[in-house]
Amino acid sequence: MSEVGRNVPCPCGSGLKFKRCCLRREDEVALDIATAERVWDRMQSWALKRFGDELGKSLKDHVDARGIGTKQRPAMDDDLSVALCWLLIDRELSDGGGTPAQRYAELPELAQSERAVATRIAQAGLGLYRVRDAAPGVWIELENVLSGAKVRVASPNVSREAVRWHVLLCRLMVGGPGPSLWGGAAFYEPSEEPELLAELERLASDRDLGTGPAALEEAMRVGAGELVCFIPASRRAEPVPYTLEGDAVSMAEASWSVREPAAVLEELLRAPELMPVGEGKDGKGVCFDWIASRRDLLARRPTLPVGAICIESARISPSEDGDLEFEDVTSFGQFTLRGERLEFFGFSEARMDAAMALVELRLGDLVSHPTRRVRSIEETRSTLPARPGATLTNSRAVAPPGNGVPSSVPEERFRELIYRRWIDDPNHRLGGLSPRAAAARGGYRSELEFLLRSLEHQSARDRTDRIPGSEVAWLRAELGLDMEPLAV
Repeated sequence: MSEVGRNVPCPCGSGLKFKRCCLRREDEVALDIATAERVWDRMQSWALKRFGDELGKSLKDHVDARGIGTKQRPAMDDDLSVALCWLLIDRELSDGGGTPAQRYAELPELAQSERAVATRIAQAGLGLYRVRDAAPGVWIELENVLSGAKVRVASPNVSREAVRWHVLLCRLMVGGPGPSLWGGAAFYEPSEEPELLAELERLASDRDLGTGPAALEEAMRVGAGELVCFIPASRRAEPVPYTLEGDAVSMAEASWSVREPAAVLEELLRAPELMPVGEGKDGKGVCFDWIASRRDLLARRPTLPVGAICIESARISPSEDGDLEFEDVTSFGQFTLRGERLEFFGFSEARMDAAMALVELRLGDLVSHPTRRVRSIEETRSTLPARPGATLTNSRAVAPPGNGVPSSVPEERFRELIYRRWIDDPNHRLGGLSPRAAAARGGYRSELEFLLRSLEHQSARDRTDRIPGSEVAWLRAELGLDMEPLAV
């Protein structure tokens, strides 16, 4: 956020000078937070002295449940903040007399000013919020996932990390000069929001609280200890590579003895699905990319398991107007003719089987029966990046040699190309339709909004200004989707 002069009109539109409006409010909020921190310190000291044995055991159990404090997951300041907030604000004491924060706020010896602050802290229960906007070091605009209510809160710390569509498990402290965030916040990706809601529904069901937003709000209160330990299954899943059409990746190779190399070369050059791409990496033989329509492959791809990462080749070429664009092709594998030997490499056994069928159809008696070899990804994981033409979907791509395109594309331009391709790619969340086709047909508003949020979030994280780029705004405009109403 750029520096605002003290004597200029306030950006909020009040008509007052900045120094007499939002700057003054920022100073008041900073003073309020500093006061609350001092009360919090005294509250902790009192609670640990009075209930130390009970809270100490509970804290250890809580930290163990979150897998914190090990060599693999050392305890951080945010972990301690989340744990202490749960212990003092959410956890009922064993004697049935409320939480430590509530008990402290009721102490008769407290001054009225301290009692007011302690009460505000005790009422700062957990909530689930989407980030709509943020000014680093100053504020966050939040939207309650359960109710849709929006609020701008002061946040000197969490706002430095939050970008649009982060989902935060955090606490709002109301009263004082304005609402603010209290304690640490747990960050989730927009794609993890359904898993958080499913966990809330489980907590409500286990406690017979019913259904609906009110039941989920209650589940968040009584199940806070479990919720702050929750790790989405998608985050725990081991990344597993898949082909564009949905087969688990393996290193699949086949080879044939060639009886008439010249005739075989002629047939390979004549095959419309094969494209000569030059010599082999060792400078020997002639290589052919087996190209296929990537959108045809996507259209028939099943829903992939959690943790799946698609591997594909990316081909960039000049468009009719001289700009750059992705072609709707992907490499299905690569053939190499080395004198009296023909070789094939592909990223799945299914692709190798298809290659053997293609060779039998086009070459027939010109080659021998094939030998084949399939290795698991575990055997060859370290060799994946070395294979020519292999790139992770949505990662940086390099144009293959010989097509007249520069070997690299600026990062910002590449992101724009990715998004412009995405809008016309079939998507399983849209019943196999492309986002453009789904928007035109209607009935997919929630699914499209969910997908766009993830793209906007990633774009904001990739940029230094933390604002989604123009390429994502273009997507919304093309699809006719504004920011309202939002799917819940």
